[in-house]
Amino acid sequence: MSSGSRRQPSRPGAPRTRRRDGPATREQILIAAEKLFARHGFDGVSTKQIATQAGVAIGALYHHFPGKEDIYAAVTRRAFASRSALPHALLDSTASAEQKLVQMVTWFVRNVLMDKTFGLLLKREMLDPRPSTPHLLDEDVFHEQVCQFKALITELAPDADSDEALAAMLALVFGFANMKGIYTLFPGLSKTLESPEEIAEYATRLLLRGL
Repeated sequence: MSSGSRRQPSRPGAPRTRRRDGPATREQILIAAEKLFARHGFDGVSTKQIATQAGVAIGALYHHFPGKEDIYAAVTRRAFASRSALPHALLDSTASAEQKLVQMVTWFVRNVLMDKTFGLLLKREMLDPRPSTPHLLDEDVFHEQVCQFKALITELAPDADSDEALAAMLALVFGFANMKGIYTLFPGLSKTLESPEEIAEYATRLLLRGL
């Protein structure tokens, strides 16, 4: 064997090539994809863009996910699950039904709608859910919140349609949470609905009056 073909022994203390950690790479991909899907939607993002944003090779991306639809499903479920648990203080509250409703809506506005990236994902999922995320909003990740909301509505307005009440509340809080754009156009308007508490109080009063 010639000297040129001999394998050179590694030098003591020389850095070794480290294999990329699987779970860490998957997490990088999901973090990058969440921002891209939120900003551009499913059709506006390619797997190449996701890999570039995540700083991984395209082969590494496909090692973890068969395709873009699988990445989207993992992104949305991960994002929704991280924001789905109602705090114990709210669940164990001894407040009145109306106060509990305000507290619940406050939590939703603060932890869901006012997170810019997740808020965009939520809107896209509501308007155009993907085949890989069926019933993500009401029958899976947000099941506990939906049941709690409907129970409170039934207690406060027994004759009301709880599904219609849920749709009305979502429309109200989405609208109020996006008032900043209106304030920019009309600076003379009084900025009274900026905090989650203010939005929840006002939306709950409007809803219960309508019911």
